[in-house]
Amino acid sequence: MKTALLLVCLAFIAPSGLYCQTPQASCPGATGAYLRIGANWKPIDESHSVGFKTTGVAASAFSYGAAPAKMKAQFRDPRSPYQLRNSKLEMCLVGVTDSGRDISLAKMQEEKDRRELPMAKYRLWTGINAQLDPKNLIAVDVQKLGDKLYYLTSKEAMPSGEFILFTIIPDVAAMARANNSSSLGGYDIGYHPN
Repeated sequence: MKTALLLVCLAFIAPSGLYCQTPQASCPGATGAYLRIGANWKPIDESHSVGFKTTGVAASAFSYGAAPAKMKAQFRDPRSPYQLRNSKLEMCLVGVTDSGRDISLAKMQEEKDRRELPMAKYRLWTGINAQLDPKNLIAVDVQKLGDKLYYLTSKEAMPSGEFILFTIIPDVAAMARANNSSSLGGYDIGYHPN
């Protein structure tokens, strides 16, 4: 009797467990970057920096190079045209990157008429320390769904702010030397809950 009751319970529980699994992500077929807005995939365009700003040069000079000068990439507009509606980031990258291992998401500093991303520090005696500050990086989970097809989500709830997604690791040291305004690009998004 106990065995029959156990089998009946398993008959109802086992199939219902199949419905509890999250479905596999389904990305659009055309090449591009897509942001999930509600139930739809919205295609988004790449954004490039409009220049670089150096700060702290005077402090560095007066301290004989002990204080760092800092370089920031600048992006136009105070907010991205691509705004999340909730705190979960979902994106599909179709044919825009060769590797999911180089994908990184960084939080930008918001200014009145632009957004900035700290990129490097320079000291006279130690040279350029060129890297994205780990404090600005947001953890993402990247799943490879096919050849050059990646689905990514934020590992935790997104904080409020403006962000940029890089599909390659930028060569910040080369940009600092060249001061090339079009050499840094990624996909900008924002999240500003009311």
